[in-house]
Amino acid sequence: MKTLMTAVLALSIFFTSYASDKSLMEVTSIETKDQRFSVTLKEAVGRVHISVYDGKGRMIDRNLFRANEPLVIPFNLSQLPEGKYRVKVETKDEEVNFEVSSRKPIEKKLLAYANVVDAHTISLKVVGIEKPGTSVTIYNQSHRKIATDNIHVLGGFEKNYVLKDLKTSDVYMRVTDASGKMKYFYFD
Repeated sequence: MKTLMTAVLALSIFFTSYASDKSLMEVTSIETKDQRFSVTLKEAVGRVHISVYDGKGRMIDRNLFRANEPLVIPFNLSQLPEGKYRVKVETKDEEVNFEVSSRKPIEKKLLAYANVVDAHTISLKVVGIEKPGTSVTIYNQSHRKIATDNIHVLGGFEKNYVLKDLKTSDVYMRVTDASGKMKYFYFD
C-alpha cells in the first residue's frame, strides 16, 4: 500500500509539473523567415505533437516532442513548393493552429547606373546599399586595372570619375557591393 501511495504521489507530481495556468496558445509562438519557421514553446507542456499540412489539408509532416522545458523547434520547408501551410500544435488537452507562408528569399540586385558625361568623365550612381563596402574598379581594354575606389556608405552615392589620359571608350568599370554582387559597365 505504501508503494502504491508513493507511485501515485510521484505521478501526481510529474503531471502537475506540466500543468500551467496559461493556455497552449499563450505559450506557443511561430516565427517565419523565407522557407523556414520555428515553433517556440515558452513553457514546459509535456508531450506535444506538431503537424504540418499543405494548402489542401494533407498532412506532410508530424513529429512528437517532449517539452519538459522551454523549447524552440526549427522546421525547413525548402524542399516543398512555395505556398501557405498550416501548423497544428497539440498536447493531450489542447491544440492550436497557425498559418505559415513559405517563400523563396528574393535575391536583391546591385542597383548601379553609369553614364558618360564627356569624353573623359563617367558618372556613377549606386543606390540601395545595405552594407558599407562598395568597390569601384576601372580597367583599360587590355584588362589592366587603372584605378580602384572603395566607398563605405549606407544607402547610396553618386560620384564622377575623371580619366586624365584616357577616353571613356578606352575603359570599362566593375562595381562590386559588400555582398559580392557585381555589375560591369562598358562605354562606347
